[in-house]
Amino acid sequence: MTTAHPTQATTYADAHRASHAEIHHLADGLPVEAFNWKPTPTSWSVAECVVHLNTVADAYLPALEAAVSDGARRGDGPFEYGFLASKLMSGAEPGGPALKTGANLDPSSGGTRSGFDPSRTLAAFDDRVRRYVATCELAEGLDLARIKVRYPFMRLLRLPLGALLHVTGRHALRHARQARRVTEHAAFPSSA
Repeated sequence: MTTAHPTQATTYADAHRASHAEIHHLADGLPVEAFNWKPTPTSWSVAECVVHLNTVADAYLPALEAAVSDGARRGDGPFEYGFLASKLMSGAEPGGPALKTGANLDPSSGGTRSGFDPSRTLAAFDDRVRRYVATCELAEGLDLARIKVRYPFMRLLRLPLGALLHVTGRHALRHARQARRVTEHAAFPSSA
């Protein structure tokens, strides 16, 4: 009897599902003050972690959705990606070194409190996660290494679809864990 292994596209979707579950575990029911609380003026609140993920999704999703809708190239994995894609993938891993966020993707407002509405912010997050998962599901059976997608932050760079699906999922997990660290801070204003 053989054991079925998840495909790469399934694994990428699972990362988005896991980040979604983690964010909701942390944020559901938080008062506005706790959702927007920051340990220091240079750190992010739970809200800012979610807003950042929403902003990044707005950059990635149109290109990813277009790539899978036009996915004429079929292929069987596992897929391997080149040096540059692999470096980008390793940089998105949870627990990796902190990376500088570009000003256009930084939701931070300074101070020790942000000002985002929890229900609107989380509804927007839910929509983007739904779209990511649908995109990963549509990518099933496509050649994730040969289908190239324009990297939204360097317009001349085209990277493998699978690498970008990996990056977006791992990046979401990275910021879900960042949000968890905010809620674990000793001074976090608990709702209990």
